[in-house]
Amino acid sequence: MKIVILDGAHNKQGMTLKLVAKFIDGFKAAKSDVQIVTHDLLNEDIKFCRGCEKCVQDKDPVSAKCVIEDDSEKIKQDALESDVVVFATPIYEYCVSSVMKKFLERCLTLVTFRMGITSRAKAIKGKVGVIICSSGAPFPFNHLMGITRYPKFALRLTSKLFRCDKVEMLMAGGMAMSAKMQAKWENKAYKLGQKVARK
Repeated sequence: MKIVILDGAHNKQGMTLKLVAKFIDGFKAAKSDVQIVTHDLLNEDIKFCRGCEKCVQDKDPVSAKCVIEDDSEKIKQDALESDVVVFATPIYEYCVSSVMKKFLERCLTLVTFRMGITSRAKAIKGKVGVIICSSGAPFPFNHLMGITRYPKFALRLTSKLFRCDKVEMLMAGGMAMSAKMQAKWENKAYKLGQKVARK
């Protein structure tokens, strides 16, 4: 089994990646035979989308290509070929991190606009998208204030573009407030890892 982690965190010692680590621990506790590939989006060569729309003119139903040559295609192919894709990002200003947003904009190659925005290719049965986000505002205020609304929408859609059949979410909040709060969310991430491993 192959897990691809798309790391959109700017702070590599922050709460988001602590959750990812616990998720992986939980997954390995349930299923040890796993290959884990991490793409640090902050340090990969990902250029900004030019808005040229060449990719949406490509008629290939699965592997339309971007005209920009950088690491984006390699990352996308890795994620497309995985069994589990983890989208990990802190929530900044009601949105995903800027580096995650830059990558998402380069995923237009996976989109078709027939009857709205949909994936070019069908979902793969059993493939799981995992969304792990962390906001400074504690739960449930991060939900009630709408802080998680756009990240949930954007990353759920992106999971579908990467051919995920199922999507799991962990929208943590207020982890930095106390060790107890951090431990609570890390425990949830661990259990989520076990759940996904058993699917």
